Amino acid sequence: MTTENIRSIARNLGLASAMTAAALLQACGTVAMSPETSAELRSAPVVHVVKYPSGAVNIMSPKEAVGAGALASATGSSQLPSGAQLVRAYGLPDQADAVGNNLVQKLKAEGGMNNLRVEPGFLPRPYVEDASHYRGKYPSGLVLELTIDNPAAYYGAMNWKTYTYAYAARARLIRPADGKVLWSDTCNMTAFSDDADKRKLDVSEFEASGGKRFKEVYNYSNERCSRILADKLLGKAS
Repeated sequence: MTTENIRSIARNLGLASAMTAAALLQACGTVAMSPETSAELRSAPVVHVVKYPSGAVNIMSPKEAVGAGALASATGSSQLPSGAQLVRAYGLPDQADAVGNNLVQKLKAEGGMNNLRVEPGFLPRPYVEDASHYRGKYPSGLVLELTIDNPAAYYGAMNWKTYTYAYAARARLIRPADGKVLWSDTCNMTAFSDDADKRKLDVSEFEASGGKRFKEVYNYSNERCSRILADKLLGKAS
């Protein structure tokens, strides 16, 4: 099963799409960081950091669920603002862009990797599993690729006022010369992660105080994901 198949399945699963995508991406397999790959990463003349756009944030509204009348009454909201609307209104960055920039800062500061270069813009969707397509564009060095899928806020089945922010992320280190994936791992922000409480917010907090709590959760998620990926690339425990 390809990664794009997994994302397509997850998009159609509704309530648990981000969590399901995370679990499926993890099951898709990782490529462990080896001493040889670590040495190649550090010695490469340049590491091109590229990313796919993470897409619009999905905030599940009570009207989208079965029994919307009861849910709307419980939450006090029949229609929440769209995630895309809030992200624009609050001037928040694309999450892949934010995670990528944070990741580069950590690798430079903690790993002394000054060969990292963040490429401008985004790769066109859909996601391409076959890494050989980088060969013509980046004839030398390595590529560090980042993709974030299904950023979303969902309320729990037994608590309709409390939302958890979640997404599924994957990073790959690729050698364009032969299209080989040298390292691949995930940073999955789910409702089951140890830090899930730090990504919870009340239904009223998407807009309250100028979205203060929503911004905190959004930015925390990006910082945490970059921390996890940096530690995996550096061989440290998060």
